Amino acid sequence: MAVKTMAKNTGTGQYNAGWHELTISKAVDGTWGDKRTIDLNFEGYPDNMRHRVFEASNKTTGEEFKIANLFRFACAGIISVLQDPTGKNPVIQYDDEVTNLIGTRVNVLFVKEPSTTDGKEYSRTFDLVPVVQETEHLTWTDDDVARLKNGVEKQYAKKTATTTNGVGTVHLDTTTTTTGDAEVPF
Repeated sequence: MAVKTMAKNTGTGQYNAGWHELTISKAVDGTWGDKRTIDLNFEGYPDNMRHRVFEASNKTTGEEFKIANLFRFACAGIISVLQDPTGKNPVIQYDDEVTNLIGTRVNVLFVKEPSTTDGKEYSRTFDLVPVVQETEHLTWTDDDVARLKNGVEKQYAKKTATTTNGVGTVHLDTTTTTTGDAEVPF
């Protein structure tokens, strides 16, 4: 017999479900149909582990908010914060060039979902929120980040509850009572 060695796999946890604070390493503009998209890659992750942000607009005002939130949450490209005439609703002025996102940090929610092809469970990104930080124009506190994380988690729970094969969970009472004197119904 010989004494041998082997690597001890400790795992990094980088694909575990939950929140991960990540640095954006690459941001690419694109389109999906008639919507603008931005694909994000993160330091330490392969190119196939990306997060795509789709343009979305408020139905009432027509104002785009998903890509705007990406820049706001990443504190990327922020030029200034302008006051509206009432002084109650500040407006963020930002440059939406995707290169402004590179090097910024965000919290990303990883979720586990089964593959449609092999049944294995894989990690994917669901959404992102800011990290705790203070910049010249924006500040994100612990409470702000916790509130936003909670909102994303509720959104994911709602999504998974309504998309589980299109059917909700049904609980059936399978207990039956029989007596020895009962007639057989046939």
